[in-house]
Amino acid sequence: MSRILVVEDDPAVRDVVEHALSREGMETSTVPSGEDALRRLGGAETFDLVVLDVMLPGVDGVSVCRELRSGSSRNKAVPIIMLTARDDETSVVVGLEVGADDYVTKPFSPRQLVSRVRAHLRRRRLDSAEGQQTQKLEFPGLEVDLLKREVMSQNETASLTAKEFEVLALLASSPGRVYSREQIMRHLWDGDFFGEARAADVHVQHIRKKLEPDPQNPRYVLTVRGAGYKFADL
Repeated sequence: MSRILVVEDDPAVRDVVEHALSREGMETSTVPSGEDALRRLGGAETFDLVVLDVMLPGVDGVSVCRELRSGSSRNKAVPIIMLTARDDETSVVVGLEVGADDYVTKPFSPRQLVSRVRAHLRRRRLDSAEGQQTQKLEFPGLEVDLLKREVMSQNETASLTAKEFEVLALLASSPGRVYSREQIMRHLWDGDFFGEARAADVHVQHIRKKLEPDPQNPRYVLTVRGAGYKFADL
């Protein structure tokens, strides 16, 4: 049974999310604040996914995400879906930059949220199964281990989020092939994608910051103007 942590200060929204996920057979825990979320995520429990509201009293959702990703807890790499206001584009961009994997805008339908959650969980299961028969991808100065989901850049370990790794693995598995933003996002969600395709830009920017010796002049992940992105044919 998948374990989900819901971080939401609005009792009505929290109840809707908990009910929707529980109906799908998921074990759902809820907390009303960022402080409570960090305590739960930093403890002995292991979660499969976090639904995280951005606008929380005290420690907000972006801060929770940033602290979790930069820490060393067992939940450091857990997928995070942010809940944001429809017109809060800044929080969406910042949240993705600090390591969130996706976002759903309020008001949302429970069906849409459940679909996103199931896509994340399905992807994790597929990654685990496929890992039994995958290999390492090696390039000058870069090594991508698809089995261990580890990346070495310039002989140093690069810490990527789950979605960043999936984008990198997609591109690096087919050097020279161009992927549009829409193709990248559909890959991340197994075709079940509702949001803004330009979220792919944020993932790529973050990957470049972590892997490229000079992010402004990338060597590995290249932009194809008007088309999308490709991995360099090194």
